[in-house]
Amino acid sequence: MKPKIKNLLNSSLSSVLIFLAFLIAINFLASQRSFYLDLTDDKIYTTSEATKDILKNLDKKVSVNLYISKDLPVDLLNAKTQVVDLMNQYQDVAGAKLKITYFEPENTREKITELAEKGIPQIQFNIMEKDKFEIWQGFFGMEIVADEGKENEKKEALPIIGPINSLEYDFISVVYSVSKEEKEVVAFLQGHNEKQIQITSLEKSYEIVNVEIASEEELQGFFIPENGAAAEENVAEKEFIIPKTLIVAGPTMMLSEAEIFIIDEYLQNGGNVIILSEAVNPNLMGNLEAEPVENNLNELTKKYGLEIDFNLVYDKSNSIISYQQGFFSVSREYPFWVKTIKENFGDHSSLFNVQAIMFPWVSSISISENENYIASPLISTTKDADFVSGSFNLMPDATFFFADKAQKVIAAFSEPKDENSSSGLLFVIGDSDFISPNFIEQAPDNEVFFLNLIDSISNSANLGSIRSKNIIERPLKDINEAEKNRWKFISIFASAILINIYGVWRIMKRKKRSRT
Repeated sequence: MKPKIKNLLNSSLSSVLIFLAFLIAINFLASQRSFYLDLTDDKIYTTSEATKDILKNLDKKVSVNLYISKDLPVDLLNAKTQVVDLMNQYQDVAGAKLKITYFEPENTREKITELAEKGIPQIQFNIMEKDKFEIWQGFFGMEIVADEGKENEKKEALPIIGPINSLEYDFISVVYSVSKEEKEVVAFLQGHNEKQIQITSLEKSYEIVNVEIASEEELQGFFIPENGAAAEENVAEKEFIIPKTLIVAGPTMMLSEAEIFIIDEYLQNGGNVIILSEAVNPNLMGNLEAEPVENNLNELTKKYGLEIDFNLVYDKSNSIISYQQGFFSVSREYPFWVKTIKENFGDHSSLFNVQAIMFPWVSSISISENENYIASPLISTTKDADFVSGSFNLMPDATFFFADKAQKVIAAFSEPKDENSSSGLLFVIGDSDFISPNFIEQAPDNEVFFLNLIDSISNSANLGSIRSKNIIERPLKDINEAEKNRWKFISIFASAILINIYGVWRIMKRKKRSRT
């Protein structure tokens, strides 16, 4: 064999050995530690800082029992891989405080009964494989237990593991809940014909109660009525409670001076209050005529530099309304359904990653200077907004004039100037309909914002930043005509200019080659 050929073989063999050694080293390092590259805009596959804080500071040891059937359909195989990857991330963060166990339950009668008692039902999927329709039955849930096997054991179940973009919040909110001795109390005020707000996801993290106000001699405050017990009953027999946050949702009756005083005292002593109320509302049973809302909440809010204005705001940024006109169903833009966008949000954690919120029939909020409190805008309209007051028509076919060209504040909050003050926070939103089921279905970010707002003032864990990973809507930014024309001309002429430049370059290159 010639020396050159022999050297070439030796060189190739060395290269192969070096490459194999490199692969073995890479695989060894990868087996020792997991690495992730998350290219999604919302980082839905990456553990958030809030999750890390909760897992690192668990008060109790938490066990996670995953019940995932072995023979999964194709649609669930990818979901299982994503779930396992996230659980591995959480395990790395929490260490010994989090124990994760995987089970592959069979579809036996005993196992179905056992898991049903844990809150994990057998689920059914209709699948199509190889041109054949089949029904798959199995399990895809988890049980989360704190202090497993002890007397003070607390546990909750996720019956069906949801989509990956909401799994982190679903999982961490339950972990946070079971690891705490007691849940924070969030109370909804009753007794003044308030709106009934039911959001089941709140119950994962809080104790949700309805309260009324009682005042008699030394006993006064919020109490939980039993079996519809009225406020006139014996005060001494009532169960009083001090909630972390009080929500007043669209009352249509006056509060007494004593009730306003008690809410004010609650605020002064560190309680947080969220008021959802407009000053004007449409009569939905008639021809959408504007009617005043009968409440006196401004007697409370004025003290904190906030006041609900007697008007309804409309905006060029709005949502679509569908209604019946004769024999036809008509859809058109409805300026009284104000659609607020991110660029008009204030700097507050409740708005983290929220893109758009829709407020139907919203009143503006006036902000005034105050000696003891700082009032700040939370959400505003665009600059193409106006308002109407007095007697006016709210029908969708009405004519709208956008003459004011000024932003309107439709949600605001007030906080004490003194950092050492014991006072709580007051939030005022000029609408109570945006959180109703019909409007949440049309604008899911409404619910995200409302839950984030409660989280931001009701617990130490920043759960809102986790929930907001699941972005519902990304509205287009409204641009003026001048900017539209500028981009139009750029798109028309840019391609022609680039082609000409390329042509000149080719001609110059050809001439140079000819001379050579």
